[in-house]
Amino acid sequence: MSRIDGGNRSSSPKGSVTERSSTERPDSATAKGTRPAAKDPQVHRAVQPFQGHSDFETGRRPIPRGLPAVGSVPPPSAADAAAIAGADAELELLSEFPDPDAQGGLASAMLHAHADEPVSQTRIVERLKQDGRLESLFGEVFREGNPYVEQPHRAAVVRALDTALERGAVTSEDLRTFARGAYAQEWRQIGSELATPEKP
Repeated sequence: MSRIDGGNRSSSPKGSVTERSSTERPDSATAKGTRPAAKDPQVHRAVQPFQGHSDFETGRRPIPRGLPAVGSVPPPSAADAAAIAGADAELELLSEFPDPDAQGGLASAMLHAHADEPVSQTRIVERLKQDGRLESLFGEVFREGNPYVEQPHRAAVVRALDTALERGAVTSEDLRTFARGAYAQEWRQIGSELATPEKP
């Protein structure tokens, strides 16, 4: 017996092993950050699945897919986007000519070059209007004696303005304002040509 007892004594005592393991379990559980699973159902109960709308948007109705929202503009086609980009690039050339006569001639030549591209023409008119140069540049095109302008260029301006009016880029109120401005005489002439479309 003493041999067996002695052999047992040479290894670690049973009491110390059980004490160590029982004391390590709670510490190791908290050290690893694990918590009892009793609180998890309460946490999940507070989270509700998303219903597709906010509580603050009670009157909002979902827009069916494939239909644009009311008042939204459909994105331009690839050809239209390329035409718009080309018109924007050409308009950058105007800054290289400080002379207003030359700028007017260049702008009208651009419109003449885009005679069969209403998207490009409208873009040029839109940009000139946004920059505040539409009144002066087109006034210069119709100013008597401008050496940079030919008759086809003037016709291109009238055609582009007509297209811009149809598309809403320029309004009749804009034209009336220009007809009372610094280039009143020139814009009255433009207005008269707009009123009487050119015959084929």
